[in-house]
Amino acid sequence: MTNMLNGINVDGLQQFAQCVAANPDKGEARFNVKTKWQHQTRSVATVSHYELGGEKHARHFEIASDEPEQLLGQNTAPNPQELLMAALNACLSVGYAANAAAMGITVHSLEIETDGKLDLRGFLGLDETVNPGYDEVSYVVRLHTDASRERVEELHQAVTKTSVNLANFSKAIRMVPKLEILEA
Repeated sequence: MTNMLNGINVDGLQQFAQCVAANPDKGEARFNVKTKWQHQTRSVATVSHYELGGEKHARHFEIASDEPEQLLGQNTAPNPQELLMAALNACLSVGYAANAAAMGITVHSLEIETDGKLDLRGFLGLDETVNPGYDEVSYVVRLHTDASRERVEELHQAVTKTSVNLANFSKAIRMVPKLEILEA
């Protein structure tokens, strides 16, 4: 019988953490997404694999993206900004569920709402002093649990400290661009 809490195999999580602590190479994860433009502002990203601890694991997911009609799209899918926020929220959700389970906290419900404002003059190249990205993103975590306020604060601090996408949002990432021009 496994020790399950919030749908998380707590024993499995602890064993994986011990394995990575003993052999850091086992904790190296590499993710890859290939995106193809379809038409207008629509694109489809394909996830075909990931690597964990040097082993490649096959999988297949497609993620569509499009802009709303007001931003010259067909409104057939979330836009890249909404997907970015969804990725942050999903990562935080994993963090809350897994960390709560490891701490013995039952989560009854969890909702994360993220909001950010862009000045499209930056994206449109109309004003080079305007940041094309976000200057600030806010999020609200709505968590229902029977744990004490002190334990929930500990949980919140643990998630804030270890969330991969929160770190990606809050710290600069070195980007390594490469352009390949295909011939007709």
